[in-house]
Amino acid sequence: MKTRLKRESILAEGEIDLTPLIDCIFLLLIFFLVTTVFIDVKGLVVDLPSEGDQSEEQQQQKKDVNIQISATGEYTVAGEPVSATSLPMAISGKMAEFNNKTVIIQGDPMTEHRFIIYAMDVAQGEGAEQMAFAIEEEEKQ
Repeated sequence: MKTRLKRESILAEGEIDLTPLIDCIFLLLIFFLVTTVFIDVKGLVVDLPSEGDQSEEQQQQKKDVNIQISATGEYTVAGEPVSATSLPMAISGKMAEFNNKTVIIQGDPMTEHRFIIYAMDVAQGEGAEQMAFAIEEEEKQ
């Protein structure tokens, strides 16, 4: 007669076998690694000017068009006083003269918003591609 050998369990009574659990975790890990889409994070794109792009004369000629607005609503374009009605002609003339479509608007701290908005609208209507705003900082004592 054959006698059956009784296998003794390696685990002590009451312990849990973690091998299938670890196998499942590894399978889930592999699944998530395979299905994950890696996003290409873009940084800041900077266009640096190369030396051969423009001659020195063109680079020196290219100035920003500065519009200064006083607290009372008086306009100055590139250092020349201009009335509100002749502001469009002055801006387009200076953009053509300076070979640049960038406009910098500098308002007095007490300037009403309507004067600044008017200057923005006129500059945009004359074909300004970029606009910036500047303030003059007070000297600290």
